[in-house]
Amino acid sequence: MVACSSTDGNDSGKNSVTDNYFNPPTWIQGTWKEDTTGAILIFTTNDIKYSFNNNTTSFSREITKFSYDYPQQISSTSNLYIVDFTQGLKGTLVRFNFVNESGTKIKSQGYLAGNYTKQ
Repeated sequence: MVACSSTDGNDSGKNSVTDNYFNPPTWIQGTWKEDTTGAILIFTTNDIKYSFNNNTTSFSREITKFSYDYPQQISSTSNLYIVDFTQGLKGTLVRFNFVNESGTKIKSQGYLAGNYTKQ
């Protein structure tokens, strides 16, 4: 008996942290430091990471652990990035809302609110 598979041997399902759950625009990609707390936000081509008090959270990893819904990109323009997703076992709705105030300053008006400076 011969078995055929539609995959190439890689498990490219929802548990892969390389899936493009988030697609931040290029203007926001990089490392940002919150002006008051010193918390760090890192935007890559496919992830948003948050670091505070030596604890780092990858939101793409969080989605693979707890959610079966992909994030919904609400807006991605030259000065705004908004995305909704569910987090945790209870599926709490989280909204990221980032405003580009200048080339070196962003304001987070949603989850992880604050004023961040490009590093």
